[in-house]
Amino acid sequence: MKTKITLSLLCTAVIFAFSALNISSAQVCEWRLGNETYNNTDPDGAGPATGSVTFTLQVHTVSGTIPDVTAMSTGYNYQSSKAMLPTTITNCELTSNPSNVTVSAAFLAGGYAYLSVNQCSPINVTTGGETFDKRAIGTLEGSTGVVLTTAWVDAFTVTLWTLGATYPNGGYVSINSGEGGTPSPFNTYSISDAPANGYLVNSLTFNTPLPIGGVLPVQFTKFETKCTNTGTLISWATAQESNSSSFEIERSTNGNNWVNVGSIEAAGNSASEKAYQQVDLNGGNAFYRIKQVDKDGGFVYTAIERANCTSKNISTLIYPVPAYDVLNVVIKSDRAVRTQLQVYDIQGKLVKTVDANVQNGNNNFRINLSGLAAGEYLIRSNDAHLELNKIFTIAR
Repeated sequence: MKTKITLSLLCTAVIFAFSALNISSAQVCEWRLGNETYNNTDPDGAGPATGSVTFTLQVHTVSGTIPDVTAMSTGYNYQSSKAMLPTTITNCELTSNPSNVTVSAAFLAGGYAYLSVNQCSPINVTTGGETFDKRAIGTLEGSTGVVLTTAWVDAFTVTLWTLGATYPNGGYVSINSGEGGTPSPFNTYSISDAPANGYLVNSLTFNTPLPIGGVLPVQFTKFETKCTNTGTLISWATAQESNSSSFEIERSTNGNNWVNVGSIEAAGNSASEKAYQQVDLNGGNAFYRIKQVDKDGGFVYTAIERANCTSKNISTLIYPVPAYDVLNVVIKSDRAVRTQLQVYDIQGKLVKTVDANVQNGNNNFRINLSGLAAGEYLIRSNDAHLELNKIFTIAR
């Protein structure tokens, strides 16, 4: 009973403290869980743990800068059937600076400590097809503060012991948004600065929980979005692939509802780096994620990336660079044009011609490059009104 009373007082104090904040600032933050690592050795050799896993809480602003962040009430959700606290934790309900949580260098420099942490608060939360029964929650407080910008910064790294024998050995973790944020706000989560201004915090790891523990069938080394003249360019790369079937690119305008904007065939099995690209012609202010699908129908999602792109009336884009068997030519036009897309080798010899009926709006043409040797090529249009005169490389 004493523990329950203490916890109740803690939650009441946290709620009161953050309810006093002025959450009217135009600044908005986001946080996510990522940087997962896994070791398949039982940490104490005594079972029931099958290994250990770490993941990191990261935070940034959607735009602009918050110069003096001094407090964050935050935590994470996990599944006790798949992950456990290390046996070195003797008090999971209320402690400060728990030994399995490491505050990042950036937050340590701001005088931060992770205080009054309850690491095994019972919950019942279902999201992304997963149910979570435990939540860790505490207050991360600093003396001199941290500057938040649009660049992601690590806040702290968590170590859990895994209980599963197959991927994901530690199950999944997720994090709610802060009070007033999306999706699924938790009313004791918040970010504030020295003048006691509160900031809305959205979560990028709630609707898409993070799998922890084990080796992914596909190991991603890059996932990023970039604004181009004709839309949003989504790029990703893999270091290895096993039994992979395809990559499905999904877009959301609110982080909740997702639509498929393209699908690309995967390498299947590969031990070398593979690079992929897809252009979303609609672009705009949106969230993106990649759904990696196995040949047996299993799938996992990447973390979520945000893009804020404004469509411009510039005519052409080619991808991927370098190209392999196919080159995509995106043409944005304000009128219908009948033209030819012409590919020349480095000696200036015409090696490929494709008829292209360009319509008003966005157009995508796929040029088959099979049969062409590796090296540099030039692609151009025989219509002077289309600004297409680009060098690209074929890799084999």
